Amino acid sequence: MTHRRDGSRWLGRVVAVGVAAWVLLAAEIGPGGAVAAAETGFEPVPPVKAKPIWDRFVILIWQYKTKVQEDLPLYRQVGFGGFHIDRGAGKGALVDFARANKLPYYVDHAADKGILHLTPRTGKNRVLGKNSVVPRPHCLVDPKTIDLLKGHLRRNIAVTKNGPVVAYAFDDEVSIGSFNSPSEVDGSPLSVADYRRWLRGRYGTIDKLNATWGKRFGGFDEVAPVSFEAVRRRHASGPLAKWNLAQWMDWRSYMDSQFAGCLAKLTRYANTLDPTTPAGFVGGQQPAPYGGYDYAKICKAVQWIESYDIGGSCEILRSLWRDGRRPYVQTWFSTTDARKDGWFLWYYLLHGNRGVIAWPDRGGSWFRHTGGKIAQFTRDAAETIREVQSDVSRPILDVEASFDADPIAVYYSHPSVQATWAMDVVTHKGTWYRRSSSLDNRCQSAGKNRVAWFKLLEDCGYQYHVVTGEQIAAGHLIDRKYKVLIAGRVAAMSDAEAKAIRQFVRQGGTVIADHLTGVLTEHGVGRSGGGALDGLFGIRRDESKGYLGGKGITEIDGEKYNRPFTQRLMYGGALRHKGMVVYERGTTAAAGKAAATAGSAAVVVRNSLGAGRTVYLNLTPIIYYDLDARLGAPGQAWRELASSLLDEAGLAPRAKATSGGKLIPLAELVYWRKGDRVVVGLVKNPTRQGSITGVGKVHGVTGSPVDVTIRFRKPVTDVVNLRTGAKLPDGQTIAAGKWKPWEALLFQVTMQ
Repeated sequence: MTHRRDGSRWLGRVVAVGVAAWVLLAAEIGPGGAVAAAETGFEPVPPVKAKPIWDRFVILIWQYKTKVQEDLPLYRQVGFGGFHIDRGAGKGALVDFARANKLPYYVDHAADKGILHLTPRTGKNRVLGKNSVVPRPHCLVDPKTIDLLKGHLRRNIAVTKNGPVVAYAFDDEVSIGSFNSPSEVDGSPLSVADYRRWLRGRYGTIDKLNATWGKRFGGFDEVAPVSFEAVRRRHASGPLAKWNLAQWMDWRSYMDSQFAGCLAKLTRYANTLDPTTPAGFVGGQQPAPYGGYDYAKICKAVQWIESYDIGGSCEILRSLWRDGRRPYVQTWFSTTDARKDGWFLWYYLLHGNRGVIAWPDRGGSWFRHTGGKIAQFTRDAAETIREVQSDVSRPILDVEASFDADPIAVYYSHPSVQATWAMDVVTHKGTWYRRSSSLDNRCQSAGKNRVAWFKLLEDCGYQYHVVTGEQIAAGHLIDRKYKVLIAGRVAAMSDAEAKAIRQFVRQGGTVIADHLTGVLTEHGVGRSGGGALDGLFGIRRDESKGYLGGKGITEIDGEKYNRPFTQRLMYGGALRHKGMVVYERGTTAAAGKAAATAGSAAVVVRNSLGAGRTVYLNLTPIIYYDLDARLGAPGQAWRELASSLLDEAGLAPRAKATSGGKLIPLAELVYWRKGDRVVVGLVKNPTRQGSITGVGKVHGVTGSPVDVTIRFRKPVTDVVNLRTGAKLPDGQTIAAGKWKPWEALLFQVTMQ
């Protein structure tokens, strides 16, 4: 959660892996695993199945301004039945109380405070506000640090494992530095030595590293990490073909690997103490260059997460944990509006969260609020609080059920997060290191692009899975039978990823890319001959004409972070196609066929290869993140374009939610499947800017109830209203009745 937890700190160590160890590990992982092992430096940890007591949605109350032993009658008055234990050592009586009252709990700060989440007391101020590489106060590869953390885990788990514990959190808001603010750590000797080992495992020879970095090192022992400041001035403008961010991006990638390896080490150790309970952390951040938040790595290192829903982290977790159903939960900050709170709980249940951790403070505790009562806004939400935790949640959270997406993959490229961040911070010039985590959450182009694509697909009636570059390189697109790949702002990709994408298209797949696709390698090195897939897209680039308005490379001006979102977009002088902003001013069609031109730029360029096809939009969808734009003319233009392209790819929505014969704005249909039985859920889907200190802005969920009809493309049978138990007629429509937009509709159907 946030500073309210006073800096839960845990630390872990990373495995210092040499070349021989990587070779051995690759053999253990099997075909395709060598690259992953060399990149992360650890073997992925296996999942731990959620306990029987966690077979439904659970609200866990953070123990702030409340004590469950004293307030249990108030908890039960509104339907709360779970809580948290801090640390655990010396809390045997609390564990006994939970066991006697059958109250599930999770353990926070199981590895204590101040190490993984640095505080002023433990050295946070020594890593923030610096533009050079600095040591981390607690080095994550120092055996002394690891032993300290293991000692905390031993003491705390020894006590808390004796009750109805559902999960262990090492600490809260863990980070290499502080949240995802720029922190150029860890420059300590142990970390630098491990970095050199990691580079040796990744490159093999110093000649290969030199060729990539453009350097002349005599050996890996001469290599040292560099901060962004060392490369900043050479990357403040185009052409991107001449960029080389490899020294900085490799350093950031190593620190992500160090962090994830540390988490993996702690997870495995916690499993030796209690093999039946998942271990992970709470207060997760959005994907970012700093902080350690590469979810492609983190998702292999832990067994459960509470992560803020910023930058699409919820959908990333849902996708990367589709196999094994590792628990993920959300932070719940009450809005004091029972309807908004109710929507929040329904929305995150339908999106696969196994529960929420409630921060029970909004202008005073929820408990003993006035006259010893529970707060009125909490009482007003009691019906929803009880229902979301009832049997109605079980079909969604059944470990044998899976999110039933359409055959659409959305590309998650963490190297692109790093590279496009370098474009984002040009506007800050020499003050880049002051770009705070909260500012990054509001202005990071990769995160906003990702969410824009998610909302666009959902509004067009589709669901999707997120796939990583590593999965793509391993043949995931073909193996999982995807039909469409969405490549949003994938500026950096490897040759292996590009090769796999070409094979996917040859075999009948469709690739839809927006802009900058593959202009850099996975190391951040510009490709002088154009993007890795330019031939596949049938395009030709001329960077001399620039991007967007032609004057810079930053799309979202972080210097204007306190202004409305659309006022931060640097679109002055930009070319447009049907109101949509053109990104690359000099990109033209070569073998491909452009649907139109804007100035000298080609847009919506179609091409084909084998049985498949590609579409290069040369447009930016980030405007779709803004709710007003999403509901207005820009949103309509984007939905028309995306729907037509998906239709050309042979896809069609499985169902549509209508009222009075018209589509309902912001109405999302989600699907969870177990065999041929499918849960169909309808929930309002606003654009929510999450926050680490509050629910964020939520719009459009408190309107009037409307009559809803769900129209399916194919007939469904055995229809049951999960909320009422009523059986409904078979057919292609469900007359759902009145829908309160702050609630969800839930049906179970047989669907082939």
